[in-house]
Amino acid sequence: MSKIIENVSIYTKEIKPAVFDYLPLDWSSVFGNSNGIIVEIGFGGGEFLESYAVKHPEKNFVGFEVSITSMKKAHRRIENLSNVRLVITDARFGMREFFAPKSVEKVIMNFPIPWDKKSHERRRVIVPEFFETLSNVLIDDGTFELTTDVEWYAKQTMETGIELGFEVLKFVENPDREIKTRYEQKWIKYGRNIYSLELKKVKHVEIGRLIGGKHEMPHAKAMVKEERVPLLHSKVFKEKDMVVVVKGVYKSTDDNAYVIKIISTDGEYQQHYYLVAYPEEPESSQWIIKLDSASNPYRTPAVKWSVQVIADFLSLNV
Repeated sequence: MSKIIENVSIYTKEIKPAVFDYLPLDWSSVFGNSNGIIVEIGFGGGEFLESYAVKHPEKNFVGFEVSITSMKKAHRRIENLSNVRLVITDARFGMREFFAPKSVEKVIMNFPIPWDKKSHERRRVIVPEFFETLSNVLIDDGTFELTTDVEWYAKQTMETGIELGFEVLKFVENPDREIKTRYEQKWIKYGRNIYSLELKKVKHVEIGRLIGGKHEMPHAKAMVKEERVPLLHSKVFKEKDMVVVVKGVYKSTDDNAYVIKIISTDGEYQQHYYLVAYPEEPESSQWIIKLDSASNPYRTPAVKWSVQVIADFLSLNV
C-alpha cells in the first residue's frame, strides 16, 4: 500500500493536490527547488514529457491527464526523473487552481482532441476561459504552444489567443520539432500536415478561483430527524451555478452512521464523493455531517455547500 509522506506517494510521481493543506500549490516545495515550471496538458503515454525533461534537467515539468491508463504508462517512463510530476484531473480546473499567478514558464498541448461537433464544444480545453487562466498563471512573456494535425483548430486557437491579448510568435506548417510525439511521427509517415502554434503572454489578467488558501475539511452539526435520512436519495439541490445530487444513502450495519453518495458540480466542474452523517453521541439528536476522508474531493463551493445543504435537509427544524 502506498504511504503518504508530505502529501506525495513514495511509490509514484503522481501529485494529489486534494490532500494538500493549501492551494495553489507551492511547487518549489513539491520539487525541492525553484526551477522554472513547464506544463504539458494531455501527456498521453509520456514519451514527449520524458524526452523534454531529460533534455532540460534545469526545468521542472508538470503533466496533466484524465486517463489512469495514461498515468500508468507515463509513470513507467518518468519514475526515475526527479524533475517531473503528474496530476490526474481536468487541466482547465488544474491550471487555474494549482498554480499561483506568474508561476509557469510554458504550457504545451500536443495533438488534443479538437471536439469538432457543436455539442462537444464544452469539452475543449482551449476556450476563452482557458486563455484567461494562461494570462494569469504564465510568467511575463510566458508561452503557450499547440501542435495539432487539425488546421482549423490551430487557426481558431490563434484567433482566440489574439482576441484575448496574446502575441503570435510563430505559426508553422510541418515544423521540424526537436522532440516529436508518437502520433506526430505516425502522421508524418502518412504524409499528414502538422501545425505548430506558439503564443506569448503580453498582459496579466486577474481571475477568480473556486478554491484557494487553506484547504479545510468542511463539516456541519445539526439536530437531526433520523427518519429523514432515507428521504435524501435522488434529491437534487441547486443554487446559482452549484448543483448537488444525492445518488445513494447507505446505513452502517453496527451503528447509526450513514454514508451518502454525492455528485456535485461547480459550473462545468463535476466531482463524485461521499459524506458521512452520524450522531455526535450515542442516542443523541445532534449529528455531525462531514466529508468522508477516503473520497477526498477538492473543497470547492459546491462541495462545501453540499455538507450544509444535507445538514439543513436533515434538521429537526425542517
